[in-house]
Amino acid sequence: MTLTDPRHWRTPPADSTLHALAAASLKGDTASRATLRLELDALLDKGDASAVPALLRDAPTADSYRHLQQMLAKLVNKPERGEVVIARLFAIPLVIVAGAKKTLQLPDALPGIAAVCDLLEQHGVLGGGRNFGLGNALVAMETLDSLSPRLLRQWAAQLRTGGAPLELAGSAIQIKPGREQVYLRFLVGASVTPAHVPALEATADVGKWGMPVTKLLAQQLAQPGLEVLPIARAPVALYLASDAGRAAQIELAFSLFLSNEVRKFRMSVGEPTVVLSAHRTDDGSAEIRVSLSSPFDESMLEGFRWPLYPPDDYCEILNKINSLLDECRISSRRSLAMPAGDLNARGGRFLSARDADQLEAAPRPH
Repeated sequence: MTLTDPRHWRTPPADSTLHALAAASLKGDTASRATLRLELDALLDKGDASAVPALLRDAPTADSYRHLQQMLAKLVNKPERGEVVIARLFAIPLVIVAGAKKTLQLPDALPGIAAVCDLLEQHGVLGGGRNFGLGNALVAMETLDSLSPRLLRQWAAQLRTGGAPLELAGSAIQIKPGREQVYLRFLVGASVTPAHVPALEATADVGKWGMPVTKLLAQQLAQPGLEVLPIARAPVALYLASDAGRAAQIELAFSLFLSNEVRKFRMSVGEPTVVLSAHRTDDGSAEIRVSLSSPFDESMLEGFRWPLYPPDDYCEILNKINSLLDECRISSRRSLAMPAGDLNARGGRFLSARDADQLEAAPRPH
């Protein structure tokens, strides 16, 4: 199923050396990659708060954005010349499925973080490192987004020299009554290890430890009237954690939406027809929409909006969507080849199979 990427990409300024180096590095030019690393290292040292966001904003492709982002994440932890240890800042995304019959609140911190650390160490999540710390705060994505790479570099330097561990405030979650919803929080930590020890995220096999950790977290967050399933994902570098957690949250939210809505369609009117469409919204953002409709009842039209962000791998997202549709055994599906507008002819955001027919039959503007 072909679906054109609806995201708009900037054209970097003609004198943008870093973007040119990133393009050459992506093509396998090792000299350009080494130079890019040095230039980004110098950029972090300058302390210009607007430089890194501007660099990423002007990235001409998702591949370029991710390449720059991942290189910056490694440079955050870089030891000074002569130092033999490395401090790695990381976060464990928690994708939390929760539901209640009345308004409840999840706390902003875990009551027993020591037990969580013991379980992670028992299952080898920490790899070869044992000198680590994990905060008990349940940190929101917005808090991580506010942390600049220069600040993270300063924290890493303090940890290497025996400074106090970083502290971030947690954010409570208001659980509203009704259908289960998917929320996102992070456990933030750091390890100080010899530089040759692999990064935590490189050694984490979630299949071995994910369920025991989820059970422990569910016990700590349990309260009367609350159904909660806090799913732990693999540790990831702190600078990249926000994007990794958001992607996991969207995927799980889509899976939950699909299972609920497909069941409703099958009980009511039979198999749904799925329309996949790409959209540029009025505010300039982009997203994929998955619409479910039925030829037997035009009033039944449900949909899911999958927002797209600069570092997202578009093909990977489409593969995930189609894989989940396969798991639900949905055979009637189609996609619009070209991006569509924000609203359909009726003023809604989701497309029935008939809407898709009309859009495909309409003449294209020149």
